[in-house]
Amino acid sequence: MQTEPIRVAIVHKDGLYRDSLGHCLTQIEPFSVVYSASGVDGMSDALFVGKPDVMIQEFGLCQRREVGWCEALPTALFRIKTIVIGVPDREEDILACIEQDGAAGYLLTSASLHDLLVSINAVMKGETLCSPRVASLAFDRMSTLARQVDHVHPLNGGKLTRREAEIVRLIDEGLSNKEIAARLHIEVSTVKNHVHNILDKLHLRNRYSAVKYARAQGLTLTRS
Repeated sequence: MQTEPIRVAIVHKDGLYRDSLGHCLTQIEPFSVVYSASGVDGMSDALFVGKPDVMIQEFGLCQRREVGWCEALPTALFRIKTIVIGVPDREEDILACIEQDGAAGYLLTSASLHDLLVSINAVMKGETLCSPRVASLAFDRMSTLARQVDHVHPLNGGKLTRREAEIVRLIDEGLSNKEIAARLHIEVSTVKNHVHNILDKLHLRNRYSAVKYARAQGLTLTRS
């Protein structure tokens, strides 16, 4: 039996939708809405203070992200399970939820509140609900990406410096650029330059991908 409330964050541009969904969830045990917003302003601090277990995120939000999104959200997302809602029933959009949003689950535009509750309970158990067709798509995509990684990032190449590896580890801890700068006693601009170099060196798109790649490859280091 669930003894602690499932803490939920809602990020959606439509205020009426956020309020309605938040009201519904607060009437259902064991859910507790700890954060609700239309965008990323102040999100990093709010997410860490509220410590949500699950974030319900509007589809396309990452594609529309403004400056600072990668600093505000993905650092916190390592500890939060994301469910993307309002996803069109198209293969490319469903895959985008996994690749760009880092989703633990997704709901199509036709989904109901019941579907959302089932999905939340599933991701809290470490499960992902999807159709056999989507599962096949995901496996095919993972296989393709694995071949690309082997080709672009051989194990004996693409090494990180000790400082770059240190920054990746701090990103993995959920620290923002500002927090990393304070921890290492360097300027925020220096951290941003390091992050840019890491992504450029590994041919990756964002901080989340850098952490996943570094975990898979074992953070091979060179001297700074």
